[in-house]
Amino acid sequence: MRHNLSGVITGIGMTRSAVLVSLFALLTAPTSPAQSTAPAFDVASIKLSPNCQGAVGRVSFSPRQLPLPCVTLRGLIGMAYGDVLVGAGIGARRTEVTGGPGWLDTERYDVLAKSEGTAQSAAPMLRTLLEERFKVKVHREAKDSPVYILRVANGGAKLQVTKEGSCIAVDVNSPQPAPPKPGEERPRYCGVSGGRRSIGGLMSTDWYGTSIAELAGRMLVSYVDLPVVDQTKLAERYDIHLEFVPERRTSGSVHLNGEVVPDMQAPEADPTAGPSIFSALEKQLGLKLAKGKAPLDVIVVDRADKPSVN
Repeated sequence: MRHNLSGVITGIGMTRSAVLVSLFALLTAPTSPAQSTAPAFDVASIKLSPNCQGAVGRVSFSPRQLPLPCVTLRGLIGMAYGDVLVGAGIGARRTEVTGGPGWLDTERYDVLAKSEGTAQSAAPMLRTLLEERFKVKVHREAKDSPVYILRVANGGAKLQVTKEGSCIAVDVNSPQPAPPKPGEERPRYCGVSGGRRSIGGLMSTDWYGTSIAELAGRMLVSYVDLPVVDQTKLAERYDIHLEFVPERRTSGSVHLNGEVVPDMQAPEADPTAGPSIFSALEKQLGLKLAKGKAPLDVIVVDRADKPSVN
């Protein structure tokens, strides 16, 4: 049985700290005859959050309700036009968004959009919202890019195949399940990670029922400085446990279960606390990262305007 995921999409550009929200505009999606065929939210509110530096606890979303606090327009574009939501589940790789004015990364918004219809995906409605209110225009192109290539290390992979029924398949189109009661164990979602960092800086993370493509494109990319391309040819789904010391990063990352990895204010990596992610992958999982080049599909922003005040 599939369930909707309570969480935040990886890579929407959120950081940590208190949020001071000031009202910028209340926007409702119009339904003019010329736009009647375009899928649209019934009501959409977008508020500028000039002092927002991150927030973020757990956020619930569905095809008919999309609450996104403290998000950049570049992050919204990635959600609307990228491969974050694929079919009933989550995409294996978040698509890079390039181009556009600098404020796409600096101005943050609180977005709340709702639909009373029977939409099966929020992405088309989010595209309509961005095109109407931000005048967004994008195109996709293949770009030969520096990457890390993930391969099986010498000696073979050290991976545990997922047992059938041991995790819940994610379905972003299904109703939100009730949260666990106090004392109850949190459900294990397939292809979703949970991470925690000890006082010494050691990160311990678990992925259940995940493909190696998902591991490469959603987890590993949060801890290295280049996109990661899976070339292992491993087709099974695995339960993965990994322990490593993350290097200092310039921005925080939000995992799909809503837990924030505090990279922005993380101390310099302490090599005595544990292995780097490169060493941990090879020793613990039998996988290896090596620099290379590969064509990647990217989203190029051709136009984006700031929304006008109502």
